[in-house]
Amino acid sequence: MPNFFKQTKDISVGIIGGTGGMGKLFAHFFERNGIRCEAASRSTSLGIEECASRNDIVIITVPIASTLETIRKVAPLVKEDGLLMDLTSLKKREVECMLDNSKCEVIGCHPVFGPSVSSFEKQVIVLTPSRGDKWLNLLKYLFDKENAVVKISTPEEHDRIMSVVQGLMHFTSITLIKTLMKTEMPSEIFNEYSSPVYRIRNDFASRILNQNPELYADIELFNPETVPILKKYIQSCRELMEVVENNDRDGFINEFNTASGYIGDYKDTAEKKTNQIIDFVASLKG
Repeated sequence: MPNFFKQTKDISVGIIGGTGGMGKLFAHFFERNGIRCEAASRSTSLGIEECASRNDIVIITVPIASTLETIRKVAPLVKEDGLLMDLTSLKKREVECMLDNSKCEVIGCHPVFGPSVSSFEKQVIVLTPSRGDKWLNLLKYLFDKENAVVKISTPEEHDRIMSVVQGLMHFTSITLIKTLMKTEMPSEIFNEYSSPVYRIRNDFASRILNQNPELYADIELFNPETVPILKKYIQSCRELMEVVENNDRDGFINEFNTASGYIGDYKDTAEKKTNQIIDFVASLKG
């Protein structure tokens, strides 16, 4: 425990949007570490303004499209010696808004996982500290205590990385399923004729489409770094498509080796790790 904080029972957390999945997840996280929490949302009697003004740590976890408006309402009310943070998937515009509308410490926080996780162990949490460091030490201590993987970044770097981790990956998953749809082949046929490795690829793409489309739309559309990345993806598709259309075997091998060289030695690690997943999936029924 950082020296400044003698007892967590003296700290209180107010979660704006706290009745949603991520709000509940983080409330449980703080409570099991001895920190009092309360939630404010459209469905609670506690208003968001009162929640923001009376707690030491104020967390905003509302839909991305509503985040800036919510920040402008509550940020000026946060105690000057307190902490304001958000849990959204984007950081640059959110952190700038928190800084512009408050005098307290500000930390952007992006849990790179959803509310269905069973624990924080080995889950990635990105922190973008932007004003002050007192509360950062406490957060790092608590996340480390639960064996989370804490990454420290700037808001700009976070959004650039997430344009790939989320923007590109979500885009390729959706387009994969849309392409399968255009084959007019029944979706179950794909799995019936696939080995476990291809079923895994399909399952992960399908998993994306089992989530909240509004959340994924906001992640894709509100990050200005995403479009340039997607243009690179489309360019790569066209280059490889040209090779295939021209029946250029040497060209295909060159494309393959170029991509392989970028991955480097990690491809050996990836094969070993995925072999374990493949063996597990092969053992499942259905």
